[in-house]
Amino acid sequence: MINKIEIENIDLGNFSEFGHVINKDTTSEKISINQGTTIRHHNISDLELNNEGGVPAISIFSGSPRNLPIEIKIMEKHPIASQSFLPIQNIDWLIVVSKDKNNMPDLDTIRCFDVKGDVGITYNRNVWHHPLLVRKKQDFWIVDRIKKNENSSVNLIEYHFKENEVRHLIF
Repeated sequence: MINKIEIENIDLGNFSEFGHVINKDTTSEKISINQGTTIRHHNISDLELNNEGGVPAISIFSGSPRNLPIEIKIMEKHPIASQSFLPIQNIDWLIVVSKDKNNMPDLDTIRCFDVKGDVGITYNRNVWHHPLLVRKKQDFWIVDRIKKNENSSVNLIEYHFKENEVRHLIF
């Protein structure tokens, strides 16, 4: 039997337990700046980046599409800090998340969200998620935590699915 995951459209409500949706509509605080020529959409996502001596960093991830059907066979989480993904190109993309159960992904709560190309997300600290999933080659600004000379496994935990746990995305 194939374990399938349905794709849902992301919104503020259905993603809130995993993190924040980032777009112009996610804040009520809009500030006119630069002599009235710019609107600042202020404080659109909470970030946790300074824990345990870490500092904020901005990187670019260049994603490539996976072969179809997409198999979900790995999840990861960052126990020390949040992580934000902000698409550079206006191309729709996907995210897969789950709740935690005994420090492993709760396979009964895996969800997939379709994210519009002008929308970013922040994963809360400790949220299980699949590595980057794109439909076309696509670049992202990434805002996350770094700490010089720290082993990457300190803030990255991976779970590799057993064969009978693998999920497939339904398009």
